[in-house]
This record gives sequence, structure tokens and C-alpha cells, in this order.
Amino acid sequence: MPTARCELHVWPSGDLNSVYQGWIHGGIVNGAVTGRDGYPEVPPDPLGAASQTALLDRSQPQNIIGRDNYMLIVHAQPLSSREIRTTPGRLTSDGAACYAELIVDDVFLQQDVFHGSYLKSSFRYRDFGDGALSAATPARVFGTWVKTPLKLFPPKDAIDPNAASEELKSAYVENFALFAKALNKPVKGKRGK
Repeated sequence: MPTARCELHVWPSGDLNSVYQGWIHGGIVNGAVTGRDGYPEVPPDPLGAASQTALLDRSQPQNIIGRDNYMLIVHAQPLSSREIRTTPGRLTSDGAACYAELIVDDVFLQQDVFHGSYLKSSFRYRDFGDGALSAATPARVFGTWVKTPLKLFPPKDAIDPNAASEELKSAYVENFALFAKALNKPVKGKRGK
């Protein structure tokens, strides 16, 4: 008897956000990406939804997170924070009985004069199982933040902007690998067991 086709539906986040901690000032969200005076300059739209969608198609996140037999379905339009947090069932009415969702909830450029720059990503994974459960009930829900250090981004005077852009895109994909490690860790029992 053939197995049911499984689908992984994936959504990109909205635009890249930023936070900067400097010697004298910092902490203003999106100071760098909006070009605020005194913040490191970030190229326009360095990792928007369209760029993320292309990276998702190319990197095949279902393989990265260990769902190799799942067919990837990438949605180009980011979900609103409200949709992500308040939808109890599936985020789309389309889909096979064997169905899971992976949402890139947020991407952040975190810059700190002491610790350097990182690309931070927030992921949410919801697995609705093989169809035996009600479509309104995920069998598993998991979410976490991960981060990858950046050496070139945002580009400074002596740094090739294309190399910096490629580093940012590579960090985006690397964050899937870090998320996969957290997602696939064995579930711990109760304390002391």
C-alpha cells in the first residue's frame, strides 16, 4: 500500500529587522535598516520576503530539518504576527493529510560593539501528523530563536558588498541547520527521570 504524500508548508518572514548596542547609544529597533543617524548602514532590502522565498526554494529546508520525504511548498507572502500566534489549526486550507508547517517568524540583524554581528531567526514548526489526528490539532509544536555570526555584513568600506550579501544569505540558511538541531533533539523526560 503506498504511503500518503506528506507536505511541508513554509513561509518567509517579513523584512529584516535590526537592533544595535553601541558605546553611547543603541537599542532602537530598526535603527540600522531605516538609516537612522549614528547606526551602521545596511543596504536597502537585504533580506526581504522575495529573497527569503528564493532561498527557501533553493535550500530545500525539508531536507535540512530531516523531513526528506515531505514535498516542499513555499508560500511567498509572509504571515502576520497575529495569524501566526492565533491560528490554532492549519495556516492554509490546502494540503495533504500528512502535513507540517515551518514559519520563519522573524529575522534580525543584531549588532553589538562587544560581541559582533549576528543574524538571528525565530522559527515555528507545527506538525499535524499523518492525517490520523484532527486537522485542527497539531501533534507537535516547537519554536525557538537561533543565531549565526556575521563577519562581513553589514558591509564596511573595504568589504565587497556582494560578499557581505552572500554571507547574510548563507547565515539565513545556516539558521535552518541550527533550528534543525534544536527541533530534532530527543525530548527529555520529567526532571529526575
